[in-house]
Amino acid sequence: MRLLLDKAFRMAVGVALLGYAVPAFADEPVQKSALNMVWDVALSPPYVFFLLIACSIFTVTLIIERFTYYRNATSDTESLIQNVKRAGSPANALASIQSAPGVAAKVIHTTLEAARDGCPPDQLENIAQSASTKELIRMEQYLPQLDSMVTLCPLLGLLGTTIGMIKSFSIVAAIGMSDPTKLAGGISEALINTAAGLAVAIPALFAYNYFSGKKEAILMDLERGLTDLLVILKAPHH
Repeated sequence: MRLLLDKAFRMAVGVALLGYAVPAFADEPVQKSALNMVWDVALSPPYVFFLLIACSIFTVTLIIERFTYYRNATSDTESLIQNVKRAGSPANALASIQSAPGVAAKVIHTTLEAARDGCPPDQLENIAQSASTKELIRMEQYLPQLDSMVTLCPLLGLLGTTIGMIKSFSIVAAIGMSDPTKLAGGISEALINTAAGLAVAIPALFAYNYFSGKKEAILMDLERGLTDLLVILKAPHH
């Protein structure tokens, strides 16, 4: 993420310098490096760049947390159901899937515990549905916040862009176009904030769509597994 932000900042600064410099200005040595220019933007009120840095840290934290969660949330549901079939009883089935990872394993484990404890077959579906709802809440955790970053960061970048352009037009109103070098600060601030907002929002968008797809895949697999499990548990030999 840091490399992506730095690359975006350098590109934005390059566009600002190439697009608005005049020949006389192009012959002068550049006094500030790209990093110094970014630092100047960061210290400009209302400190939009610092807000974007905070959003980027928050977004990366959410992505790492959700990636770790979904990596451990996937179950081999088909194998779990086959183990339950071979077990012959809820107690034996519980022992066979005791260490199985993933969301489906947790829900199946809860349903089997209820069956082992003598829960009526017509109540097992409600217990399975309740366990599925609890796991769904965990799967959706932090996804709304990640979705908010997709929308918020470009808006913050747009705010920084607007402020930078206001500064540039204020300079034009005060001194005219006689010294284009004085416009570089406001223009670069506008482009840098825009690039920073997009650099945070684009990875957040990909991550949100990826995690949403993982959630739907896990839910569909869980639904198929629970259907097979309830058929097994309601069979006469169980």
